[in-house]
Amino acid sequence: MLFKKKQKNQAVNEFNQVVEGNSLSKDAWRRLKKNRMAVIGMILVIVYGLVALCAPILPIYPYDEIILDHQNLPPSLTKTAGELMLKNKLQTVYFDEWKSGNLKVTPEQDEQIKAWIKNNEAGKVWDVLYTEGEQQRAAGTFTFSKKNQKTYDRLLKKIDTDLLVTVKKAYYVDDNGKQTNLKSLNSDQLADLYSSMLGVDKALIVDGTKTEVENQVLTDIKSRDSEMTDEQAQSNLALELKSMGDKGFESRMKDSLYGKIINEGTNKIQRDLKKDAEEGSVTFPFNATRQVGDHLTLKVKATKMHERRYLLGTDYVGRDLMSRVIYGGQVSISIGLVGAITSVLIGILVGALAGYLGGKVDYILMRIVDILYGLPYMLLVIICMAIFGRNILNLFI
Repeated sequence: MLFKKKQKNQAVNEFNQVVEGNSLSKDAWRRLKKNRMAVIGMILVIVYGLVALCAPILPIYPYDEIILDHQNLPPSLTKTAGELMLKNKLQTVYFDEWKSGNLKVTPEQDEQIKAWIKNNEAGKVWDVLYTEGEQQRAAGTFTFSKKNQKTYDRLLKKIDTDLLVTVKKAYYVDDNGKQTNLKSLNSDQLADLYSSMLGVDKALIVDGTKTEVENQVLTDIKSRDSEMTDEQAQSNLALELKSMGDKGFESRMKDSLYGKIINEGTNKIQRDLKKDAEEGSVTFPFNATRQVGDHLTLKVKATKMHERRYLLGTDYVGRDLMSRVIYGGQVSISIGLVGAITSVLIGILVGALAGYLGGKVDYILMRIVDILYGLPYMLLVIICMAIFGRNILNLFI
């Protein structure tokens, strides 16, 4: 043939066997594929990272939203928070009914319950009495006492009517019907609006808001140094207000007044929607724009608070644990990635300088690296946090 494919020269060993080339990356990949647990761990980290990255667009509850009625709820895929609240309350109600003799159980169950109480096994007591009470109530052989019946009815009403109202957008409506975003108003205009909502003199609102802002700044100053005297704090307050300037003080005034207006409007809408929920004239979730007074329009979203489902349960103040795990991943993964990338960049720079310059420079740089490796990592972290404070930037460093 005129054109014959040129064969590549391949390295062979003494037995004339082809020797394939290798590298650190190929060797690392080969070892990783053999370690199944490492591969599974890598996949889980990637999935967790993607979920944490997409947290703002996922249909999850806010990680910092506190609902005290939802404290320490167990994980559940099917039951709502209201159903779990009702079960927890009924457990204590059935226990009270058993103690008073209103809830009858067999002699064997009675002895077993007393033994559990003696051994501090309250969980078993509540489970048995709840099951027995629900069965007897369904069969019509048991009814609550008047006191517990009122408690039960109040809880049912609470579960059905408690709402969570969130303001999406807020607009100021002038006398001509023109709408303006509430955030674009200055503090004087916001004070006008707030005074008309409350029916209070504007001067009182302005003076009160100024005092609140000054107290907030004073609290911030005292939090930096707990040993500061009142005289020193007042002196620093004057300096802080001066450095803040009129623009900074105006910004604080706007934030304070804006928050008050939103809270007042939200409370008004929440009261109205609660009445509608009791009458059954509104379906939830509720998404609509509502007028509050003559000059405020709020676009709100309202949901029944106790219809939530917590897949991982809640913590001691009623925050969703799944949301906290997802958002916590943003911090953890960010610190891990930034720390690793920073270490690689510093390592490449120091290694390249040491290798290129050699000699004494190489020796000194390597000894510095040895000293850093010899220092206890956690001790350095604690010292840095104590000196520079606790924030994300310090964690990255």
